[in-house]
Amino acid sequence: MKEGYFAKKEPQIMGILNVTPDSFSDGGQFNELDKAMLHCEEMLSANVDIIDIGGQSTRPNYQEISAEEERERILPIIQAVRKKTDKPISIDTYFPEVADAALAAGANIINDIKGLDTNGMIEIAQKYPDCGVIIMHSRPRRTELSVAEDIQEFYQEKIELCQKAGIDLMRICFDPGIGFGKTQEENIEILKHPEAFRYQDYPVLYGVSRKRTIAALTNEADPSKRDFGSIAASLFAVNKGVEIVRVHQVKGMRDTLNVWQTLSSK
Repeated sequence: MKEGYFAKKEPQIMGILNVTPDSFSDGGQFNELDKAMLHCEEMLSANVDIIDIGGQSTRPNYQEISAEEERERILPIIQAVRKKTDKPISIDTYFPEVADAALAAGANIINDIKGLDTNGMIEIAQKYPDCGVIIMHSRPRRTELSVAEDIQEFYQEKIELCQKAGIDLMRICFDPGIGFGKTQEENIEILKHPEAFRYQDYPVLYGVSRKRTIAALTNEADPSKRDFGSIAASLFAVNKGVEIVRVHQVKGMRDTLNVWQTLSSK
């Protein structure tokens, strides 16, 4: 494991704070400042490691909003969260201008679902040399390759891009993009075999919380009722060496990790 921005001895919990009206599982719940801050305080009480703030839903068939609208949604939340805590804040965006504004307002990490494919995002990573960079695979699948081969080639491409741009590779974390452009069988393969979806010894993040993959495994149609399955999948990933899990239910994940770590210690 690389001793960089994301490499820690203990697994890290990234808590989801969607300030959107239309996210697939919690749209409209936290898109007002007071509600968002109450949720933030709940996550902090549960000892969240990273707070991931998103201003645009990227659920299947989502309607894209403008960078300006996304920026207006997230900036007051980032500023308020930063006053509340010094925990790392990540900004879940693929708009370079949103990432720029978020980092200037106190965020620490770019969490890019388009994996630096958007023109201008690599320049934002250059502009803020101390920020972490989470690079997710969400491209359409190249079906002539296995899902592992496809994602590994994507990782290699991004390492070369960052090297060329002078980005310190210790700042990078990869995300194989469960639920983005992949079949259920491929999503489950990614979940079952994290070792095949790690690039060399770079840290990886798994975000499966409340997704359709969990619905397929639990037969639960309501996303808000998929937390037990989400935590089980995330715990499995941690047990396989995944460094960061991104979840909606931080307390449930923290309690589960604490019990598992205590019982599995020698």
